[in-house]
Amino acid sequence: MLRFSANISTLFTDMPFAARPDAAARAGFLAIEAQFPHAEMSAGAFGQAARDAGVEVVLINLPAGEFGQGERGLACLPGRREEFLAGVLRGGDYAAEIGCPRVNCLVGNVPDGSAPEACWETMVESLRLAAAALAARGVTLLIEPLNRRDNPRFILGGYAEADALLTEVGAPNMALQYDFYHAAAAGEDVLSGLERRIERIGHVQFSDFPGRGAPGSGWLDFPRLFRAVAHLPYEGWVGAEYFDPAPAGFAWRRDYGAD
Repeated sequence: MLRFSANISTLFTDMPFAARPDAAARAGFLAIEAQFPHAEMSAGAFGQAARDAGVEVVLINLPAGEFGQGERGLACLPGRREEFLAGVLRGGDYAAEIGCPRVNCLVGNVPDGSAPEACWETMVESLRLAAAALAARGVTLLIEPLNRRDNPRFILGGYAEADALLTEVGAPNMALQYDFYHAAAAGEDVLSGLERRIERIGHVQFSDFPGRGAPGSGWLDFPRLFRAVAHLPYEGWVGAEYFDPAPAGFAWRRDYGAD
């Protein structure tokens, strides 16, 4: 059975952040996710907004540096480990307070002039420390590749690299976030990658490719992908992380056999 969550950082953005949990609930979602809620509301206020709406918060991101200035996380950046770990503690405490069981970590861009190998070593050690800190809070750490069409310097540009990272870090509370859009934009076979990695996947997200819009706006085969998720040994949530500031409806849940 498919269980859909609404990403309120990309949906319902025509209204204040505090109103979006209720908007998601009114649209028929039982769960929400958000990218950086700690930059929008206190944990207490956000948790209360979710409870009032009757939705579960199933995913948030850890702080990712100066996101608006192009940073995409700090884990791989030599010299910024203390700042990264402070963000891990902040995000982990926030997640624990609102009852969110998993956090996603954007691991960062390789800085100009830095050796990718040194950044990789920094990332591995930083994620080991992060996973341990989050385990103490009962939170699962997710990692997510970002395609290099949109993020040319991101250190994890594909799922083979993410596989290697998960193996090298070796933390029991660490898993993969699998995003249909990023997989397609990276030139991967989205369905095959999903099937081969299902035991490592802690969360699924989707938007269509190209364009990062709703299902049906691009060329991804959502009926096939949703059927696969429904029949694979995956019991997690499937996050709608496409961009629509004022969605008029969610016809894809019917049109693609999701309801």
